[in-house]
Amino acid sequence: MPILIFVYLAAISNFIFRQFNRGLARNSRGQQLRRYLLASLQAIIPMCLLQPSTATLVAALLTATLWIVTYNVVYHLAHRATSPDYDNHMDIAFGIYLFGWLTAGQAVLSTASPVVAGIVFGVIETLLILLPMAQAIYYAIYRTCVDEAGMQPLLNTYLTEAVEFVRSFAVWKSAAILVAIIATTALCVAANCCSIEYIITDGNPTMQTAITCLTVAIFAYFTIYIWKKRHGLFVRTGIMTLYIDTRNYNREVMLYRSGMKQRLESLTVENNVEEKTDNRQGKTIIMVIGESACRDYMSAFQPEQPWQTTPWETDKKNDNNSGFIFFPNAYSCAMQTVPSLERVLTERNQYNDKPFCDSCSIVDIAHRAGYRVKWYSNQSYIGINDTSVTLVAQTADTAKWVKKEGGVQQFDESLLTFLDEINPEEDNFVVLHLKGSHFNYENRYPASYADKHNLRTDLGDVECYRNSIHYTDTLLHRVFDYADSRLNLQSMVYFSDHGGIPDMRRSPRFLGFKMVRIPMWVYMSDNYRKEHSATAGALVANKDKYFTNDLVYELMCGIFDIRSNHYDPTQSIASPLYKYRREDLMTYDGRIRIEDDDLDQH
Repeated sequence: MPILIFVYLAAISNFIFRQFNRGLARNSRGQQLRRYLLASLQAIIPMCLLQPSTATLVAALLTATLWIVTYNVVYHLAHRATSPDYDNHMDIAFGIYLFGWLTAGQAVLSTASPVVAGIVFGVIETLLILLPMAQAIYYAIYRTCVDEAGMQPLLNTYLTEAVEFVRSFAVWKSAAILVAIIATTALCVAANCCSIEYIITDGNPTMQTAITCLTVAIFAYFTIYIWKKRHGLFVRTGIMTLYIDTRNYNREVMLYRSGMKQRLESLTVENNVEEKTDNRQGKTIIMVIGESACRDYMSAFQPEQPWQTTPWETDKKNDNNSGFIFFPNAYSCAMQTVPSLERVLTERNQYNDKPFCDSCSIVDIAHRAGYRVKWYSNQSYIGINDTSVTLVAQTADTAKWVKKEGGVQQFDESLLTFLDEINPEEDNFVVLHLKGSHFNYENRYPASYADKHNLRTDLGDVECYRNSIHYTDTLLHRVFDYADSRLNLQSMVYFSDHGGIPDMRRSPRFLGFKMVRIPMWVYMSDNYRKEHSATAGALVANKDKYFTNDLVYELMCGIFDIRSNHYDPTQSIASPLYKYRREDLMTYDGRIRIEDDDLDQH
């Protein structure tokens, strides 16, 4: 049995390595062969000293095999079109040594109590099996391996959103997953609840003790080698390297707060228009950030569609004297909220790739331009694991999040109550961050709203998605009317963080341009257009030009009508100097060219 397992571990390790590393030099192949042979030889030593049962060996071997194979195979399947080999992490070596660690630990602990050994190592093996299995399932669902786009939501998702995601599955699917986990745990525990046999001791107690001590020493060696905090094999496996890199990036984002004083010391802002101070009243500019809204499902942008999802916006678009400008060629820079808004809200964009922690924000500019900044959000506040979005929001004069009653996500109309707090005698810049059309779509609007507007709710996700857009249209109408009548509204900007494909489950990979085709419009009052004629003229002239929302920072600088050492007018669609053309623009963090979108050519 030890010889067979040695041959198996060495063979599968070298096969996986060579299969996904084509064109290796002969010395590299030979070097790796020797390494895996030595590792496989070490891994079988514990089973040669304290022989576990066949069931225990099978469970350990299955766990090891999953680690040797899974990451390398799914990485290859996901990247074979663009990469000739896989990113050589330590999954193979970890899998080999993991077999030795599991058999050594179970053997040692079972000398004291087979039941305790079975429970402890059964649970450990279950956890170790779930990680590669989750990667395989992730690939089966999304046809890509877990990457930065997949890991960021896992780290930044809050509890209520996770619960909502689980509830989106059919009950039988959730039950099947739970049963599978319980069954795996039970099988692993049963496989490890076995007494061990001593090899070549003839019942000699002294020899048995010596063998046990030697196995303990080997177990300690394996433990240090594979589980060491910074340099062990486990932390160098593919999935753990990704997790650590993503977590470290999030920690670097936290430098945004600590470096604020230095950033603001170098920031200069001057208003282009000097306003009269006699009998001057306060003014308000509002920026509304939508969520997961694709303009392809909005009748204001797709009037030929048979459904009416944006009656108010459509009326404003068709009224040439409304002061509204619609931008039919706006795209998001990413397909998820945090990576998109990190660029939307700051100088950082795909075209300069300035570090987030060194970038000034829209809030910083608004403050220097003389505005009181109010941030009201129906997205959850994450707290100690602050995202870049939360860090920017916290720099506002007032930052509030809608409270979740009993952990239940509230509807976006809850934001309207915050508007009563705004002092109309001050100059205000107000940010409203909606829940919009975030999955699950049927949870984005009240059932009473659907009844009132005769909206169908029995036709699946696409219909519910359109309903959520209809609800957002009504909300925007209410916000506009309130601000126009009570807050001396000068300008209002609406755009979405990213788009969505409602008949497909959310995916971290790029599935088509509907994921990034977003709505965007700008409103300017008569008074604003009179006082800021150059900005108004530029917006009208540029309305059909292409735009990505990581340039919203520059758009808002243009609407504030300021000059600044942290503002480049050539990147602002609110400036006559705007330089970008369709062929210049990118999405998906610079990986996809906007000019490859053929949807906008129909």
